[in-house]
Amino acid sequence: MNLHRLWSQLLLCVLLCLPGLEALAAPTLGGQTELRTRDTDANRVLNMALTDAFWQSATKNNYTGQLYDEIRLRSYSSGFVSLVTGEGEQDFEHTVVADIVFRQQNEIPRHIEGAKDVVLLGEGIDPVNGAPYTDTFFYLDMTLFYATYTQRMYRLDAGDGRTILYFEQLDESFVDAGTWAQYQSTIQATSDAVERRWVGNAVIPVTKIYGMFIVSPGENRQTRVTFINSLAFGEGTGMIAQMGSKMPPVIRAGLQSGFNACVAIAGSEQKKRGL
Repeated sequence: MNLHRLWSQLLLCVLLCLPGLEALAAPTLGGQTELRTRDTDANRVLNMALTDAFWQSATKNNYTGQLYDEIRLRSYSSGFVSLVTGEGEQDFEHTVVADIVFRQQNEIPRHIEGAKDVVLLGEGIDPVNGAPYTDTFFYLDMTLFYATYTQRMYRLDAGDGRTILYFEQLDESFVDAGTWAQYQSTIQATSDAVERRWVGNAVIPVTKIYGMFIVSPGENRQTRVTFINSLAFGEGTGMIAQMGSKMPPVIRAGLQSGFNACVAIAGSEQKKRGL
């Protein structure tokens, strides 16, 4: 059983577009900005994670000669809150990176083997926080099992050069009954179309996931991206799933693999736009 590979595949899929950097620099958290989510735990942690004080107790690893310059892990509740950050080896346009993260997560399966399917369910303006949102369903191959979850991602232009794209787990309380029925129909059709192995065939829903991408001005390149994430499999989801969400070496391996693999997505999109 290769737990590093198992857990890295899930983190690989949520790290959509994180360009890298060869020189050391601190992530641009930018200080307190009001992020509003329905999940109270997600709301508390995401707002705290925008402050340096939240990360004082985190373990920090710095890197040179890699496509990322810092990884942080902070123990919290049932697992960890993780952070990976970097700038590009080329000048990525701010709007390109923000647009990819917000609206093009369905492109992930074209680049990452572990993503069986990623489907955009809908978009609009959230009635609770007034922010634009996209709703997305993820079906991921974890080698020993499959993992699924739905998320709502919000977009906030902070007015100080940062775009914050933050997300929480989506459920039926977010939309009306008709919209939820449409979402469930799409999710069921997507799940039915996935070709699964006869071994390791279990489908395990993620218990909780939330996080954010912070797209900010870089120090050496045009854009820096910082990705903060918390993901957990709770009681009843099986020992392997729960172990992966609580093992720092496994989490770091996933962050590193995801960062390296997804540099190509940003470069490809920038070329498509002629930038």
